[in-house]
Amino acid sequence: MRKVRLFPLSRYVEAALQQAEYERDENQVVIAQVRGASGFFAQGESFEEARENLRDVIEGNVLLALQLGLDIPAIEGVTIEEQDVEVVTP
Repeated sequence: MRKVRLFPLSRYVEAALQQAEYERDENQVVIAQVRGASGFFAQGESFEEARENLRDVIEGNVLLALQLGLDIPAIEGVTIEEQDVEVVTP
């Protein structure tokens, strides 16, 4: 048996983006981050660019966490279920 995590990635990313906070730094660069979600931050010259960069970062971090067996940050509104599945090897 092996544990797998089940959740809709697109809904997870959208929920994380809805919780994101944006601010301009002293150089007028837009910083986007999801508080409480380590590694979920990005920047851009505009709000839209920062948001798209943040989307890429969230997707990449989640996929990397899945590959490495690391925890995925909890995002309000998205349930990550774990199930045991039988692994069949040829």
